[in-house]
Amino acid sequence: MDSQVTYMELSEGREHKFYEVTVAGAVLTIRYGRIGTEGQSKTITAAAPAEATREATKKLAEKRRKGYADAVPGQTARKAVEKPRVRLHRTLEPYRAQIEATLKPVMFLTLHDSQPGPMGSMVGGTPYRRQGESWPAAPDGTPMTFLAQLNFAELPKLLGFPTSGLLQFFIGTNDLYGCDFMRPGRANPAVYEVRWIPQPVTDLFLLDDTTPDHAGEYSPLPAGRGMGITGELAEHPMSDRDRLFTQAIGIDFLDEGSSPDEDLSKGEWLEERYDEATLFGHQVGGHPTFTQEDPRLPDDPRVLLFQLDSDWQRGVMWGDSGIANFFIHPADLARGDFSRVAYNWDCC
Repeated sequence: MDSQVTYMELSEGREHKFYEVTVAGAVLTIRYGRIGTEGQSKTITAAAPAEATREATKKLAEKRRKGYADAVPGQTARKAVEKPRVRLHRTLEPYRAQIEATLKPVMFLTLHDSQPGPMGSMVGGTPYRRQGESWPAAPDGTPMTFLAQLNFAELPKLLGFPTSGLLQFFIGTNDLYGCDFMRPGRANPAVYEVRWIPQPVTDLFLLDDTTPDHAGEYSPLPAGRGMGITGELAEHPMSDRDRLFTQAIGIDFLDEGSSPDEDLSKGEWLEERYDEATLFGHQVGGHPTFTQEDPRLPDDPRVLLFQLDSDWQRGVMWGDSGIANFFIHPADLARGDFSRVAYNWDCC
């Protein structure tokens, strides 16, 4: 029995696929997939050859409307699957270009129960401190809480950030964790301190391993233990809480139209899908996120230096499931000047 075969391809942008229809009497066979693969196939048996031909003509017309064109099998080279830079729900695909334009390098951090030595990257615990060096204190003399230490020599190399040296963060022990909410987003080293040690000594006999007693004082960290840090490099899209989000991406989260979820408006639905695509947490660099709002004004050039999220599993808690951010001016970061770092945290 003679058969009629029509083979078409679509190869543009991320699309690189074929569609083949074979009609043999009343049997219609459709094969489809990525060019260079066998793909998959399905067979339809019609009541009569004419019906199979009509169905084939209909399906081929649909594919041509979508941009498929007649081709010869084997002439188009196989192309590797192009992995999208960010995974998006299909309802966000119209905004892909704007979202990808905001992608920034980021180092996501994971906390571990193991306590590193004084040179290690850690949250809580006993940081690097030379003998005779003072412990950071508030104006009234109260010792600050050691929050975190980053050893850039052992962490993955993040573009634009140091490749060696220790960066330490200390915060106040009052009920605001040393944050000055009267001056949101502004540097105020009187209530917190960021220390930069570009060339730490490696002789442990030169270090002081004592820490102040913070019993009865406020802290977002679990008492009496530290946690090690490891990092992983990635790309990070802008948070929907960023002060520049509407200008940069323009998704209308106030749209009152209908959505696939009858309990949500279109805007609420899109916001949930966007939150799924924009992971955040403990990180160095990338875009900051907030439970309330961005403390920076639209023309503020400062970028995220370090972010520590609430972490139920590790006992880290900023108020009611909040998040803390440390910001730095790009010029200060480039020259290794951490004297004007700004600190902010907020919660639900």
